[in-house]
Amino acid sequence: MVNKKITYKKSGVNIDEGNLFVKKIQPFVKKTLSKNVLGNTTSFAALYKLNTKNIKNPVLVSCTDGVGTKVQLGVATDKISGLGIDLVAMCVNDLICTGGKPLFFLDYIATSKLSSTYHSRIVKGISKGCLDANCSIVGGETAEMPGMYSSKEFDIAGFCTGIVDYQNMIDINKVKKGNLIIGLPSSGPHSNGYSLIRKLYSPKELKRKNNKVLLESLMKPTRIYVNLINKIYNKKSGILGIANITGGGLIENIPRSVNKDYGIKIFKDNWKIPKVFNDIMKRSGLSFEEMSRVFNMGIGMAIIIDKKKLLEISKKLAKLNERFFVIGEVVKEKGFEII
Repeated sequence: MVNKKITYKKSGVNIDEGNLFVKKIQPFVKKTLSKNVLGNTTSFAALYKLNTKNIKNPVLVSCTDGVGTKVQLGVATDKISGLGIDLVAMCVNDLICTGGKPLFFLDYIATSKLSSTYHSRIVKGISKGCLDANCSIVGGETAEMPGMYSSKEFDIAGFCTGIVDYQNMIDINKVKKGNLIIGLPSSGPHSNGYSLIRKLYSPKELKRKNNKVLLESLMKPTRIYVNLINKIYNKKSGILGIANITGGGLIENIPRSVNKDYGIKIFKDNWKIPKVFNDIMKRSGLSFEEMSRVFNMGIGMAIIIDKKKLLEISKKLAKLNERFFVIGEVVKEKGFEII
């Protein structure tokens, strides 16, 4: 008896669909390529030529991140187009906290069954994010893994490399008592706290017409701060620390940019908490302090500055039409206090 032929496609992996996906995303990827990306060499790895003409002592910066369970909410509500922007933002916003600039980006998409039409929406978002962050998509990987994911479920990961001149690196040892903390507005929850959000809001509820604004607020892509930070930060700017308010919220992230000998005091009345966070707080019953351990509470990036440079930095931000808030200060007593 001859067994029926079992092809790779029958086992759940469609090579032809994968090739179609690669073809479909090429226009998005090409938009991000700079002259530093070298082509016509090999398709197994990417080559990037470093331009260190104006950098005396170049240091490479690297980071990786994902989007967490915001992916699941996006799948359940068919709001996946912004997830690629989220992916880039989660990486580059970490990278610029060193004082560095992003150079290139790679992505990884894992799913049960690849759809060139559906999943190319993610890469289109990645392209938009990379254009915003002035970095090139130099490669990526798509894994079709039947049995690991169900239906339209997928996961994504990003990897970014940047560069900074050693003399321009952020040094937290320069942060002292009396330094001020400036907050830059977030676009929403960014990509953090979505396991809690998914407990509070069902996809069925969010897809109702009267909850359209709420859904848009929850799924709004993470803001990318690369260009803004590049325009205001240099060695003499008075900026001593930069904190991306990512997983762990205000409470866990701001201290990462401060010398351990000092503490943080936050003035919660110095900025208006966006409606989406008040709604989450009301539904969950969490206090502001508990929320601040999970969410950014409307502050996507915190900048620690020399108090004497406040006016100068304020003028720079005003010229860029950028809102900001003085949300706190560095204090002598160790710990984190919200008043």
